[in-house]
Amino acid sequence: MNSFCIFVINNDVMGIPELKELIKLKLENADERVLRIVDSVLNEYSKETVAFDSKGYALNIEEYNLKVEEGFEDIKKGNVLSNEEMLEKIKQLKKK
Repeated sequence: MNSFCIFVINNDVMGIPELKELIKLKLENADERVLRIVDSVLNEYSKETVAFDSKGYALNIEEYNLKVEEGFEDIKKGNVLSNEEMLEKIKQLKKK
């Protein structure tokens, strides 16, 4: 007995996990052209601005992740300021 299954997805209620799973399934059957297009799109996405640093410079996702890692390293090394210390620094900067 042969059988088949059809999956119907309502796009109005599809969440991120369902969308990721759908994309994974489609990528498994994609040809080289589609895979190269997806790779190109993802590479361009990683270049888009996702945040700004404290000096106002735009950061893409890779740069942002590096800044986050640098922050964690500062915390591990004890390079941190309390709220009170930071408020004092801000006051000093405002006086200049």
